[in-house]
Amino acid sequence: MYTLSSFRRRLASGEEHRDVQIDAGTVGWLPAQQHYGENIGDTPTHVIFVELKDGGPQRSPVAATLGPQHA
Repeated sequence: MYTLSSFRRRLASGEEHRDVQIDAGTVGWLPAQQHYGENIGDTPTHVIFVELKDGGPQRSPVAATLGPQHA
């Protein structure tokens, strides 16, 4: 994922939801997931996602989290 603009969104999947604020130029890896988002900020959301056909970074088995993770 590469963000072209700074934005705030509410991401949801089933009963779980999470609010995120991401700055323009942020690059991140997301595990495969299905979710929907709602713009909760004052700016449009512009992001480029690249989906790999097979594989991807190998991770230790941990519970999938909704959306990008930021400290």
